[in-house]
Amino acid sequence: MLRGEKTVTLPCGRPFRLDRLRSDGILTQAELDFCRSEGIPVAFDPMQSGWVLAQSVDDLFPNEVVDPTHPRATRRHTDIGLHLHLRPWERRDAPRLADLLDDPVLWETLPEPYPDPVTTEMAEALIEISNAGSHHQVLAILFDDVPVGQVRLHWEDDRASGVAELSYWIGRSYWGQGFARAAITTFVKQSFAEDALLMRLIARVKQGNTASRRVLDRAGFRSGGLAQPGWDLFLRER
Repeated sequence: MLRGEKTVTLPCGRPFRLDRLRSDGILTQAELDFCRSEGIPVAFDPMQSGWVLAQSVDDLFPNEVVDPTHPRATRRHTDIGLHLHLRPWERRDAPRLADLLDDPVLWETLPEPYPDPVTTEMAEALIEISNAGSHHQVLAILFDDVPVGQVRLHWEDDRASGVAELSYWIGRSYWGQGFARAAITTFVKQSFAEDALLMRLIARVKQGNTASRRVLDRAGFRSGGLAQPGWDLFLRER
């Protein structure tokens, strides 16, 4: 019933524009409830710390990232934190995921060994695993609709324990540009807000990885000692 309409009336009687811009701000609770009841796609905006219409015209971020795989990689970005969003990996992302992961330097920051090489078939299997089961939540980090990394929550037993492990990685082409800081800070807040049972997050950082230590520090984590040989533990309480 909403097809083609630009303005609808909410149950409370207030008008609600469906062609709003990103600069119009985040949705009110009444607007968000209406979108969910009508199946209107919404997206979490990390810059404004709230929900916006997924189809909103992004008038706050006119530039794109410099990325050789991006179809419009001709202009430099001015603020990489404005256009990040999170969503589950999709099968069509497999070539991009394989390209990001097929990097031995990236795997030096991860607990698993580098599976040289990372193929598209392997990426497809990883995507299938990431979207299966209830013991984890795996999301792609997107910048201008292009995957640049991943964030993951993992529950060892079940969600009733209130403890989950946070892990993440960012493609090496995007290191040192603030992508991890923007995504992790938002994801941590969002995780606590959406899961009332979640009381503590833990994270492991390879010793010497000062960049990840700074990301976690800015996201409210504190040092928790040694997780295992060569890895430091960090904690964040609700």
